[in-house]
Amino acid sequence: MIKNLKAPLQQFYKFHRSFSTDTSSITHAPNLSNITQGSRTQFTGLVATVFGATGFTGRYLVQLLARTGIQVVIPYRGEDASFRDLKVLGELGQIIPMRYDIRNDDSIERAVSHSNIVINLVSRQYETRNFTFDDINIKAASKIAQISKNNAEKFVHVSALNASENSESQWSKTKAIGEKLVREINPNCTVIRPGLIFGDEDRLINKWSKITQFWPFIPRYNQDLKFQPLHCFDLASAILAVLELPNTNGKVYELGGNEIFTWKEFQDLIIEGTAQTDKLNIPVSLDFMKPVSQAIELLSRDPPFIKDELEYLNQDLLVNTGALTLSDLNVKPTPIQEKLIRLSRMYRPGKFFNAIANPQNK
Repeated sequence: MIKNLKAPLQQFYKFHRSFSTDTSSITHAPNLSNITQGSRTQFTGLVATVFGATGFTGRYLVQLLARTGIQVVIPYRGEDASFRDLKVLGELGQIIPMRYDIRNDDSIERAVSHSNIVINLVSRQYETRNFTFDDINIKAASKIAQISKNNAEKFVHVSALNASENSESQWSKTKAIGEKLVREINPNCTVIRPGLIFGDEDRLINKWSKITQFWPFIPRYNQDLKFQPLHCFDLASAILAVLELPNTNGKVYELGGNEIFTWKEFQDLIIEGTAQTDKLNIPVSLDFMKPVSQAIELLSRDPPFIKDELEYLNQDLLVNTGALTLSDLNVKPTPIQEKLIRLSRMYRPGKFFNAIANPQNK
């Protein structure tokens, strides 16, 4: 009996070792056309390294990549808990966490050494004691592009909509400079410029819902400026489409939803969704909000208002005419109303919690 099991067990151990977290087990496939032919249970031979996978939008991208049978390397710099929720998105050995230091070239090279695909999602809305905007948006972005240039067949760099070197926002300025350097280093890279992103754990619907619930008043500023909210899963789907479709190398895509809102219209939707119709609304100027945001940044670990972010948002964030968009990637935008009620209802008064529409009249 034991002798009969010996050969199957050897095959099992051989299979198990092939999915070891050691990157030496990763194979390098030369053909990206395998993406559309794969599934979660069928390894296509493709490997993708996703920098910034532990962030807000990273988990949706990892899910889509794993679903198509791509092995995903997740560089991380925090605790092991930062990638724990990503491990279950793929089969055994399909999601490979790897500790790295963005200032250490060897750790970056190790993370991309076996990858056909490299995607840079790394960003931060505010500076910390460890990293400045220049460190993340310029130095790190150009370093990742340089090190992965010779290995990756597809390199996707995520920038920001309407980022400008002339912006008053340091985040916007460094995003624009970083994008420029990445394109100079790797002219074949694909650049994604997303607008404001909404979804679970976002800094749009959740942020304004919290303000509407907890603040003594709702600050109304920049009411006439417009933006096109983009769902986080649509961004992930667009990046996957960039990998699947031919002739996307070297192109720039500007991504926004198919709905345009003014900030006044959006805040009205939040008020309806949270049923906070009795909350005081006060029109304020941007000059008033800047010192307020600076004070909040000193007092809060997760400030709802950031002075530099206010500078970036002080413009219309719309997809430019003639730009390549979601439609060019065959991605259908998700309307914000489909998600807003579900996300904002957690901030309603108890008596309105189960209301579906027009909660203030229930």
